[in-house]
Amino acid sequence: MSSNSTTIADNIRSNIEVMIKMVSDEAAQEATADEMERQIWWGVLVIGAALLQLFFAIRSELEAKPKKLEREGEVYEYIGQTKRNYVSVFGPVEVERAYYWKKGGGKHPLDEELSLPERSYSDWVQEIVGELSVTRPEDEAVGLLKRWFKLSIPKRSAQHVIGEHAELVETYYAQSETPQVGEADTIIVALADGKGIRMNRKDSPPPEARRSKGKQKTAKKEAVVTGLYTISSYRRTSDDVIRALMPGHLPESQSETRPKPNGKQVFGTMKGKHTAVQHLAAQVAKRETAQLLDRVALTDGAIALQQRIEEYLPDFTLILDLLHVTGYLWKAANVLWNETDPYRECWMVDALRCLLEGQLDILLSHLKRQCAYLSKAKRETLTQVINYLERNRPYMQYHLYLARGWPIGSGVIEGACRHLVKDRFELAGMRWSLKGAQEMLGLRAVYLNGDWDDFQRFRRIQVHEQRFASSHPVAFPEIVAFEAVA
Repeated sequence: MSSNSTTIADNIRSNIEVMIKMVSDEAAQEATADEMERQIWWGVLVIGAALLQLFFAIRSELEAKPKKLEREGEVYEYIGQTKRNYVSVFGPVEVERAYYWKKGGGKHPLDEELSLPERSYSDWVQEIVGELSVTRPEDEAVGLLKRWFKLSIPKRSAQHVIGEHAELVETYYAQSETPQVGEADTIIVALADGKGIRMNRKDSPPPEARRSKGKQKTAKKEAVVTGLYTISSYRRTSDDVIRALMPGHLPESQSETRPKPNGKQVFGTMKGKHTAVQHLAAQVAKRETAQLLDRVALTDGAIALQQRIEEYLPDFTLILDLLHVTGYLWKAANVLWNETDPYRECWMVDALRCLLEGQLDILLSHLKRQCAYLSKAKRETLTQVINYLERNRPYMQYHLYLARGWPIGSGVIEGACRHLVKDRFELAGMRWSLKGAQEMLGLRAVYLNGDWDDFQRFRRIQVHEQRFASSHPVAFPEIVAFEAVA
């Protein structure tokens, strides 16, 4: 080692000795566990930064420095040593490396060897920024980094990190391995639903298309959420479903254990139903196997979404999500019965039984007769329910679906809408640009699908290859085993 790296190493040893003394001297005997833990943490960050600085110093000292550098037929002249900042989880350090130049640009060979990111923030810092930002607002994310790592990262920089990472989401899923199908799975289930996201003024629809007196200055734009999973057949009766939807209204019964979905993935896009379902069809094609005998697609009652499903997934049986139908039935129940009337829920049980046992005509006849006894406002609401049920008749053959053991409710995608969209996009005061919403949807899908670590490995490799036009260096083992202290 040179005098510089030797000095750094000596300082590290001194700092370690200071920490050993800190935890073992007389003053430590009066410290609380919390006080000592915090002191150790901040000391570890200081030592970590010094160790990383030592690593960079040694690599710089060992770097070959010929007078000329040849790359792809071009010759670069050695100019000298230059420094760059590198913001690590331990804090900022400096990287000194050789610089070669020719008219039109320069090269830092050590940057390629170390696979340094173009930004000053390390790949790990960027990953942490991304992971924090997909679960909370960016200002909170950078606030946590400052609180726990003493890293001052502007909110704007965090947004740039999100944008750059999101650019690789589509490429990642295009090349990623197909989730495994469960041994007993015979059904592939596709799901699609829409969820509004409040946009900023710039990306809201034009006022004349959305505003009337008293309306907000910003409007929502639909995010289309899709999902995919495989599952085994699970036959139920109408009573089984009613027990799940209306607890306490039917005697309990012993039933088979409900199978769990396998390989569940969710996706979201601001680019419309066409793009969403086209991407969904591509993911379906990757999963096709002879083991999957039945194909089911669950959606809400949006006509345009149903049309896209029938266009891109013609071999799928389209089913109207029972949870959406139930919402309309509650509208009817509230019209026909006072909300405190105990018979209101009994009526719901009967209405659900009609739906689930192939007696839709009986339910419709009943609703139409009731219209004659209602006020104009209530009649309009009930007519809306009737029209919804009649239009979706082809997609409500629930008695057949139950007998085949198919899912009829999109609880998976409802949860996806909540986790993918609502839990992040509907925080207090949130307003989104179209670009920002699309980026966040992509990265939240990666996170919720459990692909975050694999995606980040993919991203590091892709960014290196794009930046340096070379293969990513051989990876150092991710976990270094240290001898356990007895």
